[in-house]
Amino acid sequence: MTKVFLPFLLVLIFASSVFSQKVTISIAAPRSLNDRRAILLTREKGFAAVVHSIQLGFDTTHLQMDKNLLPDLYQFQISQMKGSLTFFFESGTQIRLDTANLSSSLVTHSKSNVEWRMFQDNIQLPSEKRSNSYLLAEGRARKKNQIDSAAYWLNLQNIENQDLIEKTSAFIAANPRSYVSLYLLKNNWFALKNLGLFEKLDPMLAHHRNYRFLKERSKGLARN
Repeated sequence: MTKVFLPFLLVLIFASSVFSQKVTISIAAPRSLNDRRAILLTREKGFAAVVHSIQLGFDTTHLQMDKNLLPDLYQFQISQMKGSLTFFFESGTQIRLDTANLSSSLVTHSKSNVEWRMFQDNIQLPSEKRSNSYLLAEGRARKKNQIDSAAYWLNLQNIENQDLIEKTSAFIAANPRSYVSLYLLKNNWFALKNLGLFEKLDPMLAHHRNYRFLKERSKGLARN
């Protein structure tokens, strides 16, 4: 029995070492949160969430994670605390918790998160702010039965959406080695698929599941 089972165990151990890695995350939190449970989970469209449980109160937490899941966009939540923190996680990331507003917590030691914040602050959030203002204006016009005015604000929304697509495309093209670019292309594939952006991505990203996902999608385009 032992002779039959031992090789199987060795295969499992080898597979685990090939497809997973040990990563670290450091969380600076008030002592009042010691022993509080937190969760770290992926925020990926099209993929089931991968969840990791973390106990606060330790300087560094070690996690065993699949190699193809990092770096990527993750969400951090703490039990009995409202809100969440969304950030680009990679091994060595450090978080200084803002207990008043978890989403404002400081994230450091993550190159990908710096790139993510750059995209968010300079492109995504300003665009969303403008789109929301146009949407509200359209709603007010429709309530007053101002058809021409409503059409005007709707057209501005369409223009803004197209502008966001163009700026997202430009970001990806300018950052071909970025995991943020990989994430953005995957999550905006239908809007960006005909722009040849996948071919511009650096092959160093090939280990990531998003790259493999896009590679299959690109093959489908080529066949069509």
